[in-house]
Amino acid sequence: MTILVTGGKGFIGARVIKNLVERGEEVVCMEPKLTPGRLGELAGKITMVEGDIVNFANISDVMSKYKVDRVAHMVFFSAEERGVSERPEKAGDLYKQMMIMNTGTFHIFEAARLAGVKKFVYPSSIQYHGIPWDGPEPVNEDSPARPNRGYGIGKFLCEHLAHEYNRLLKTDIVTIRIPGVYGPGVRIGARGVNLIGTAGALGNEIPFPYPAKQYIVLAHVDDIAEMVARILFAPKLPHEVYHVGGHYVSYGEMAEIGRKIIPDMKVTFDDSGPFGHMYKIDCSRMIKEIGVQHRSLYDGYFELVNLTRKENNLPPIEKK
Repeated sequence: MTILVTGGKGFIGARVIKNLVERGEEVVCMEPKLTPGRLGELAGKITMVEGDIVNFANISDVMSKYKVDRVAHMVFFSAEERGVSERPEKAGDLYKQMMIMNTGTFHIFEAARLAGVKKFVYPSSIQYHGIPWDGPEPVNEDSPARPNRGYGIGKFLCEHLAHEYNRLLKTDIVTIRIPGVYGPGVRIGARGVNLIGTAGALGNEIPFPYPAKQYIVLAHVDDIAEMVARILFAPKLPHEVYHVGGHYVSYGEMAEIGRKIIPDMKVTFDDSGPFGHMYKIDCSRMIKEIGVQHRSLYDGYFELVNLTRKENNLPPIEKK
């Protein structure tokens, strides 16, 4: 059994590979460059292959050569999960983003089908539902799709294609919709969610550019990796789409968690900063059918704080 992980040097992809290696699985990681990056010593325990998912022949050859029978497609264009829509200085990357996130995904769906891949995990996003969401109830997997940016529209398109492949061609592509992600692997994280465990761990001030009452939904990167691994080895699941979900938390509450770990942690907010209503996410389907429970935010940030301190030769913090 060989598992292909695309985007394996990325924030989530690297933790997926760590999870699979610890299970004793044979992993092939396809990346444009063969430098180890976030994989570190793990790179010596897997097969690293240079390749580009935008090149169909390239990805097809890798599938065939390594007899791939499962795929975790963990390619993301940017850690912010917003692509270039809010970065006019990066507007020249728009074409690249669309080719990687959409055309590249189409290529890997088809290459996997031709190779007879048994299970495929596709990472979508809560931006499938659009932001902001104005309903009072938590969104679930069947809530309406209302993407309002290129990133979310692309996820909607790829999800639709996955459904068509499953319906017409009898593939087994399982989509997971990912929220904000924190944990080991990045310093800042999407919308600054890692700063409590990185900058805060070193005694640096954390200037959140958001109001204290701004909410976000957070999942730990290792809980997502566990979810991906379980899907890869599961028999046919009852559904094609699962919300990762996580903790519905404000930036003010994040700061409180940080101060429980380090009482003098310095956190500021910007009440004039961007503010948007973030919906709650119903992930009961995932918990029931895949069985992953989200660790507490305190435990997740505590672990990250001490990992950061260890990397910087500082003594660990005692758990309160």
